[in-house]
Amino acid sequence: MLGLTVAKGAARADQPPVAAKAEKQVAPSDEPKVAPNAAISADRTAKSANWPLRISYLNTQQSTSLRLYDASGKIDKTAAEQLDELLCDVRDPAHPRTTTLDRRTLQLLFRAAYHFRARNVEVISGYRKPGRRPEGRHGEGRAIDFRLPKVKASALAAYLRTLPRVGVGLYTHRATQFVHLDSRERSYHWLDPSPPGGSMPMRPLAAGGDLATRDASYAPTDDLPEAGVPEPSPEPPSTEATPTTEVTAAATPAPELRPNTAPIGAQTVGVRREPTPAETMAANVAR
Repeated sequence: MLGLTVAKGAARADQPPVAAKAEKQVAPSDEPKVAPNAAISADRTAKSANWPLRISYLNTQQSTSLRLYDASGKIDKTAAEQLDELLCDVRDPAHPRTTTLDRRTLQLLFRAAYHFRARNVEVISGYRKPGRRPEGRHGEGRAIDFRLPKVKASALAAYLRTLPRVGVGLYTHRATQFVHLDSRERSYHWLDPSPPGGSMPMRPLAAGGDLATRDASYAPTDDLPEAGVPEPSPEPPSTEATPTTEVTAAATPAPELRPNTAPIGAQTVGVRREPTPAETMAANVAR
């Protein structure tokens, strides 16, 4: 018995400002805490993560579930083309604009999701066709703004900053809380406190001494998924009846069950308790 509010014009910080004051790196508490068994495996013979991800595009409320890699470990052309169609420019709903998204950017998106053992990705902005504004790397199809449910945006950005040749922007306003990711030759990281629909100066993060070294040592294998398994899906409650155990005469009587919210010996209201053999015998003697 026992709304999301989508920041229009987000990620306009693709290019570093001319005169912006550099800030120190985020607090160490925001850096990803990687358990020994979740570290990047040096053994590329280990089976890489490749479970399907559900990609949801918040601008259209459409989603698709797919694997980016085929059975041989190569990018699946059909899956990538599905993402080209899904993450298009829909600012003019009557005339959606598509492009061929940068495949490395898609790889980095999947790598990040697999690192956090995620099953779902929420994309805020993908391709944006250049017009009055150049749209930076979004206009080149090389950038994606996204978040992972149940993963802090700061933790996601901290992980992405460990990868070579990437642009990583963390949108810190409480109504945004997502990450900009793009592929570039020289890494660049920043914070953007802009509210939805507004524009504030971005804050570049000071480049660490190993950033240039990491970029110089880049290899295409760095974009591949890490080995791992996803978080288990929640199991539905079992509807099977609990088997009844036959009690023999020699069995020890089961102890009296009491609610765990009341002290032992306290009277339980509304709960009927069967008398013990000793109480039954005492009652019969009293009659």
